[in-house]
Amino acid sequence: MPRPPLDTLLLPPGHGEGLWHLDALWTFKIPAAVTGGAFSLAEQLLPKGAAPPVHRHTREDEAWIVLDGEVTFFLDDEQRTAGPGAYVFGPRGLAHTHRVESETARLATLLIPGTCEAFFHTTGRPAGSLTLPPPEQHDLDRLLEGMREHGIEFLAPPPAP
Repeated sequence: MPRPPLDTLLLPPGHGEGLWHLDALWTFKIPAAVTGGAFSLAEQLLPKGAAPPVHRHTREDEAWIVLDGEVTFFLDDEQRTAGPGAYVFGPRGLAHTHRVESETARLATLLIPGTCEAFFHTTGRPAGSLTLPPPEQHDLDRLLEGMREHGIEFLAPPPAP
């Protein structure tokens, strides 16, 4: 595969494709299209209490670096709270979720392969700005259908704060 143009490799802060998904802003810094689907790298901005449903990926691995804030990760039967600089790996098949404990948190999220990025495009919406999304009622049926379509198994509702 040819190397992408240099400007796609050097992305300054505040740039990238933004999607509002559930309560989070996902900013795709290195989209799957640039890597030929090998991986996708996004930055998440999340408010206090934000937590996706407990789920399991059947097609991809996921990894996180906590950039700012405090986040509790639920990985199968383990629960660990992590702060800035912590690395977390969730291999495919692992039941997982996370919950933001601080006022906000920022995570670097790596999806391997990057095909899972399509799930966020299917179930999210383009961000009007690179800020947290305005409050809205989530369409659970659309989320669950998107999960099924992209090989993500719903296991349980998000953990309570």
